[in-house]
Amino acid sequence: MITYDYNYLMTDHTGDEHGITPDELNTATQLTDKALSRMDDEKKQGALGFLDLPYDTDIVPSIRAFRDRCGDRFTTIAVVGIGGSALGPQALRNSLSHLYLNELSDEKRDGRYRVYFFDNVDPYEIRSIEDVIDISKTIFLVISKSGGTTETNANFAIILEWLKKEVGAGYRDQVVAITDPEKGVLRKVAMDEGFTTFPVPANVGGRFSVLSAVGLVMAEFIGIDAEGLLAGARNVIEKNHGKPLFKNAPLLNATFHYLFDVRKNKRINVLMPYTRKLFLFADWYRQLWAESLGKRFDVNNNEVMTGLTPVAALGTIDQHSQLQLYLEGPNDKVITFLKLKQFDDDVTIPEFYKGIPEMDYLSHKSLRKLNGFEESATELALKEAGRPSASLIMDRLDPHTIGELIMFLEMQTAYAGYLYNINPFDQPAVEIGKKFTFGLLDRPGFDQFKQKFELGYRKKDSYII
Repeated sequence: MITYDYNYLMTDHTGDEHGITPDELNTATQLTDKALSRMDDEKKQGALGFLDLPYDTDIVPSIRAFRDRCGDRFTTIAVVGIGGSALGPQALRNSLSHLYLNELSDEKRDGRYRVYFFDNVDPYEIRSIEDVIDISKTIFLVISKSGGTTETNANFAIILEWLKKEVGAGYRDQVVAITDPEKGVLRKVAMDEGFTTFPVPANVGGRFSVLSAVGLVMAEFIGIDAEGLLAGARNVIEKNHGKPLFKNAPLLNATFHYLFDVRKNKRINVLMPYTRKLFLFADWYRQLWAESLGKRFDVNNNEVMTGLTPVAALGTIDQHSQLQLYLEGPNDKVITFLKLKQFDDDVTIPEFYKGIPEMDYLSHKSLRKLNGFEESATELALKEAGRPSASLIMDRLDPHTIGELIMFLEMQTAYAGYLYNINPFDQPAVEIGKKFTFGLLDRPGFDQFKQKFELGYRKKDSYII
């Protein structure tokens, strides 16, 4: 189980001005009890599908059966999606497979597929992938709950043309639609074409969907145990769901972030792992935290303008790019370290210019120990500067632990939304940008947004140099 260390969030270590007192935590229990009650109510109403995903006993066998049917006909899998449909799978791929999986020889990959991501409408990226991917050996996972995602459909259209040119009528065997189980345009297209399909449950939003087929299909094709991911997630739910504040680590971490915002004006949250294998989790967390908590109105339609700004940092790299700001800039941040107790491998630094003290001190030291010392030194430097930090401590990198981390952060995000009395599962502000884009692309039914855009986008020449 992930361990949560919040010592350096408390006034005992960080000081009265920038820490949280035990009394402040105790007085927050009225709010946290309401959050627990709301999660319980919404779960009973069937609104919190992300809490049900780890208990889906059918999804993994169906994915493995499909993987077996594919056999050795293909060598590559490509994820076509955007937002949570790509960020979650990218975090899984980075944390639980070889960092340079695609560059490994067939022998070293040992049956694991290469994996690529089509997650942006950037012609440079498309052309670059086209130069390295073998279309005839690639399965394309097209991920869109509704099927109406502009960016995903643009890339899908390009891919579909490639497939038809390269493989002809057999293109249908290479497209998998991961979408709503019953409705939506992608569901209709998939049924008409005869594509293989996997469901995204209707009550699971994109940024909470990584433990559905959205992440699990890719996982199984690149050698990640999907059942292990689900088992880890179940562990977090069973240990924390419904438990009071001091026995519920995701709720406690959410409460700290809430209190640091409303009492200490600290609205920037940094997630900082010390291994590159976890860095894309910080990327995934950025969407989860930002899109869930950045809301103009609460559930009672009061204007509240909530939001905490997530920042991704990577130790030791960002000790040389961001730490100066964190230590001496505005004290408006809460840093959370993602710590890893056990590395599966290590490298010993060889003897290095013996007799030159500025270099020789590194001789025969372990890279893992050096990494850990840097992490501890940063944590202590923040504490000495009165800058609050906490740690999520993971035993090792394996599917079970990564499943725990996913569910921990998802539950924490939901609880935080409840503390702010907002809906953490919608994203109303994003929709207006989509509608302007539809209008500019002349999508039927969106003419008024094109007109509104043309009126609102006029710029004064006098303000352009």
